[in-house]
Amino acid sequence: MSNSYKLVKYKDNISDLLVVKPEVYFDHRGENFEGFDSNHYRAMFSQIDEFRGNINTPQKQFKVDSFSISTKNVIRGLHGDSKNWKLVQCLTGSIYLVVIDLRKDSPTYKKQSKFYINDKNRLQVLIPPNCVNGHLCLSDTCLFSYKLTEDYVAIDDQISVKWDAEEFDIFWPVKNPILSYRDSK
Repeated sequence: MSNSYKLVKYKDNISDLLVVKPEVYFDHRGENFEGFDSNHYRAMFSQIDEFRGNINTPQKQFKVDSFSISTKNVIRGLHGDSKNWKLVQCLTGSIYLVVIDLRKDSPTYKKQSKFYINDKNRLQVLIPPNCVNGHLCLSDTCLFSYKLTEDYVAIDDQISVKWDAEEFDIFWPVKNPILSYRDSK
């Protein structure tokens, strides 16, 4: 069985942000899908202007897998860094993902994209460097997964935006989220 991925386009896409939907196979036992295949992602990276036709750019590969488990109404983030491409997905449960473009030279600078991602739609979002992302757990619990193209960047070297920053007027479908100390200041 050969699994495949489909790029999903959104009208308000942030420049170079890709939304991917893996093909899910169902039968009487349950379901099967691939969360990652380097050949498929190499082809998808080639669709991004930064990599297309630039022989001086090394092939991007994912180096680190990281996971977080949250409970309902927890917001994690908005964080990012200047080095990493992130491939994010929700393996169990349901999340509301917010991505903000903070690349000053980007045509989509300060624009947002928002997604409902869950273990039913299996959407994945490839987020460029210098964009921040955060997610809200909508289900009782959720398992959030992200792959990084570089080593984890120290907190002091990350970019952060407060979850309720007036400058961005971010809609979150929760009134009183549960936050870490870092995300509440």
